[in-house]
Amino acid sequence: MADKNSRRENSKLWAVRAGSQIFAIAALGGLLATLMATSARAENLPDASTDGVNKVKEWSWQKVKQAELDFSSSGFQRRPSPNFWGAEVIYQIQVDRFNNGDLANDAMNLEPSQAQGDLRGILDFRHGGDLQGITQRLDYLQNLGITTLWITPFLQHNGSYHGYCTTDPTLVDPGFGVNEDFRQLVKAAHQRGISVIMDVVVNHLCDPATDYVKAADHYKCANELDVETWKGQLSGSDGQGILGFSPKFFKPLKSQSFFNRCGANSQSDMEGTGSAAVYGDFVKGMFDFNTRNQDFQNVFTNLFKYWIAYADVDGFRLDAAKHVTEDFVAYFSTEIRHYARSIGKENFFIVGEVAGPSDWIARRLGKMYSNPQNPSEHGNIPEALTQAMWNLKPLYESHPNSKYPGLNASYDFDHGGRAIEVLHNRASPAELENHFRSPYIDDLSHQNDYRLNWNLLEIHDWPRFASHNKSSIAKSILGVSYLAFAEGAPIIYYGMEQGFNGDCHYDSINVGPVADDIKSQCGGHSHSLFRQDMFLGGMARLGSTVPEINKLAYIGPKQSISSAAEEDVYANQNHELFRSARKFLHLRKSCKALKFGDTKFRWVEMQNREGLLAFSRIDQQGENTFEALVVLNTGNFEIEIPNMNVNDHSVGKVWQNAMNGFQTGRTLGAGMIGFSGLKIGANSMMVFLPNDNVSAFDPQLGTHLCVQ
Repeated sequence: MADKNSRRENSKLWAVRAGSQIFAIAALGGLLATLMATSARAENLPDASTDGVNKVKEWSWQKVKQAELDFSSSGFQRRPSPNFWGAEVIYQIQVDRFNNGDLANDAMNLEPSQAQGDLRGILDFRHGGDLQGITQRLDYLQNLGITTLWITPFLQHNGSYHGYCTTDPTLVDPGFGVNEDFRQLVKAAHQRGISVIMDVVVNHLCDPATDYVKAADHYKCANELDVETWKGQLSGSDGQGILGFSPKFFKPLKSQSFFNRCGANSQSDMEGTGSAAVYGDFVKGMFDFNTRNQDFQNVFTNLFKYWIAYADVDGFRLDAAKHVTEDFVAYFSTEIRHYARSIGKENFFIVGEVAGPSDWIARRLGKMYSNPQNPSEHGNIPEALTQAMWNLKPLYESHPNSKYPGLNASYDFDHGGRAIEVLHNRASPAELENHFRSPYIDDLSHQNDYRLNWNLLEIHDWPRFASHNKSSIAKSILGVSYLAFAEGAPIIYYGMEQGFNGDCHYDSINVGPVADDIKSQCGGHSHSLFRQDMFLGGMARLGSTVPEINKLAYIGPKQSISSAAEEDVYANQNHELFRSARKFLHLRKSCKALKFGDTKFRWVEMQNREGLLAFSRIDQQGENTFEALVVLNTGNFEIEIPNMNVNDHSVGKVWQNAMNGFQTGRTLGAGMIGFSGLKIGANSMMVFLPNDNVSAFDPQLGTHLCVQ
């Protein structure tokens, strides 16, 4: 690994043209990378179909123990987990689209259409981002105020750029690097005080060459497996198909009993809440795990204990947690936290994506609609979950911080969806208060600490926040400010701080005769439009609300890069949006109220679709109360700020707007604060703090911070 820098430099010297596509390849660097990727699979994997499941279980645990020894001999130091994950600022990275750190691996593991140079698929090609590219930008992220990275799947996959079609959960995909690249990334992040969350695909495994040799009776299979889960039984269904595993199928999971075998779901199956959503294959070629099988639970969990042991990763994000059984969520979450604690990571974090109703989230979160001390006391949950909780009870009760079996946190998709509508003036600000008073919130907050849940306005499978107003940098700033100051850990999706809006610039499309095909895709809802490139050599550089970034838009074959400085123009830290995001996030990190506080609404526009939204974040610590009053104007005209409530009952206490210090309110007694005619500008925000909680102005950040 000592020659990685030379590999990168060599890779700039070579290029070959494949059809109309330019692939950057280093003759020596590419050979070294190929050899390294091949040597990583030097171990002899046990085959569940021939060696037996017990052999696989033994191998999977030995792999964990070997990783522990390897880490100890590496000289690296393990880093404790964050004390309170709700105080973290998360940055999500789509690996292939963030930064191309190693051009030598760009042509590895390509899907056939890309290898053949068919530019009609250019939006869905692999564009070259990798783990080295993330490592190179860690200083940029630290300056922005990021404390946790969430990295989309980087394990070996079927060639799709997004990585969510895993084929081997023990290796980094060769297009993203090698296993050591990930360990070096985690080490470098930890040196900067940044934690790393690994994205784990928990519901399926891919293999393009595997198919059914006996077709499944799709709904019969799913319905009967669902009935068994609710009854706590395990006999299977005669509607299950039979898989014909290819020779390349990942050997340790090569067992019929490890898969549901109910056949491919339709889009409505996948999005719905029927039994097929849990037991059907996600789509054709993504084979759904039988997460009820206890041998599978053991092996799969060990495969991800390996990554904790090997790389010292800090948490897992469970992709498609809606599509697995609740007993598996309990087993995986409890066992992973217990193992992580055993090697010094006492507060390992597990957050799940459950894109469904609040009861589906609640059955997988925290207490899981149950009394963890007496699992027989529960709400509407499957008997299989109750059985699992009784088995797991000694482990989760022994944990100092997570005395429950389920996820530590989930995504609050409802909160994010409503916030988008409010901030873009499609719903009144009252919608956000309604959310915090809703049964949805009750479901989530009764299972675990709501403040741990992740808050978002955009992620990899949502349209960009700025796509709703593609030219307004003010709306981009407003969106980042809401994420920074609202309850729940904020997710900054890569490029949000650069104003990414997913807009194809038709006059910048350079794909020859297939331009009309690309324009048609640009007019649709392809997820690739949510995942534009953040590096100058990328094939799909889309639009931005930031003029300096917007002018770089381009769709076409790779372009050569003359220097590292030119390559990193997408990490621009000088424009208004980046500077605003940085000061908001650093202000959040400095304030107990903004990190830990509960939400209390102070003023919301009830009728109109734009107007004033004000809420306090209040943190009570013993006799000390820390409060921040956040005031936003979502509309296009300035508004006078009315008198409103705060917890401070004093008279004459000055509260300062942390953004500048000279805009103030003054307490009036009886828990009221007045602003003497102060107006808040269109699409802007203020954060008022008691003046004894305000530091001197920080000219570098452009804001006051909290003193507490």
